[in-house]
Amino acid sequence: MTQGMIPKPLDKITSDDILSLIENEVREGRTLDYKAMLPDRSSSGKAEFLADVSSFANASGGDLLYGVTESKGTPDHATGVPGVDVDAEILRLDNLIRDGIAPRVPGVEIRPIDGFAQGPVVMVRVPKSWGSPHMVTLGGRSRFYTRDNAGKHQMDVTEIRSAFALSEALPERIRRFRDDRLAKVVADETPVRLDAKPRVVLHLIPLVSFSADFLLTPATLRSEHAGLQPIGGSYSHRRFNVDGLLTHSRADPTTGAHADYCQTFRNGVIEAVSADLVGDRYGEKFIPGIAYEQDLIRAVQRYLQASRNMEVPPPAVVMLSMFGVAGYRMAAAPRFIGSGEAHIDRDTLLLPDVLVEAYEEDVGRALRPIFDAVWNAAGWEGSLNYDGDGKWTPHR
Repeated sequence: MTQGMIPKPLDKITSDDILSLIENEVREGRTLDYKAMLPDRSSSGKAEFLADVSSFANASGGDLLYGVTESKGTPDHATGVPGVDVDAEILRLDNLIRDGIAPRVPGVEIRPIDGFAQGPVVMVRVPKSWGSPHMVTLGGRSRFYTRDNAGKHQMDVTEIRSAFALSEALPERIRRFRDDRLAKVVADETPVRLDAKPRVVLHLIPLVSFSADFLLTPATLRSEHAGLQPIGGSYSHRRFNVDGLLTHSRADPTTGAHADYCQTFRNGVIEAVSADLVGDRYGEKFIPGIAYEQDLIRAVQRYLQASRNMEVPPPAVVMLSMFGVAGYRMAAAPRFIGSGEAHIDRDTLLLPDVLVEAYEEDVGRALRPIFDAVWNAAGWEGSLNYDGDGKWTPHR
């Protein structure tokens, strides 16, 4: 076993994984830290815990293991933490992270692992943050921490400046990637030839995709091909290409064109393009007010689940674009009949970006800013498919 974060989803880790760290003498380092006891309620105990969490978030992410003793950085026993209300302690630590670090660190998971003599080992998994640097603010402190192979340390001025510069550059890198891909879709430089209809382009871009050392193997992509299908939810062909894994619909026998495809890149980015979501039926150009939202919600749910199975860590940015939609109306009435006189007044829509911080998010709720913007473009105040609590509830 190599030094580093345990290479498994947190909910798959067992006592055997913890014991193997001891057997293989896996030392503490940049992504791993052992603690005999949970942090106490003193100011110093809280500050130490927050320094550990923020240092992982500001570096490469990592695992904190409570209930494992160590000697000079090498683990020697895993006894668990005795005599604690684990659920209450997890809630306390969650609240401490929320209130004591700014900006908030998304995606932290805390879980007990049973099977030890005195109680469970409590594991805190901190993902690498793409919103760093994070500052410990407890008790009026203003401290930045990071980690290297020797453990955590307080960041100096140069490290803080570098962290801010990297954080500010990331949104621009994401936009450039998206813009390059959209240019190819518009120019018909797509992996399969698409129908010449309005096109809906969905991008799911994990922030880890811009880390130089993150790549998915062909075997991993193949294992999740069923979840990496086009927006409509079905496909007839799949194959590897230079970018990663491609799934697509069957070609029209007359034109040779396809209705949709899904391209999953080796860096974890998912691009799904459909020429079938926006229609021209009954002599009207329209967007089906319920069906297209439902298809997009289901597609994002599938892609998030596939990403989780492939161990692509969140967060991820969801981006939606539409081309060729000038003159289209929103079908808000039954039988997909366009309602009202308003129509979309431009050919291209680049909708608001949405950050999905965890795989468990309510996707319908998360995508509301995108859906509202499409309805706005068609002359409506917002999507009619949400209830008063912001839950996606199709309007009938």
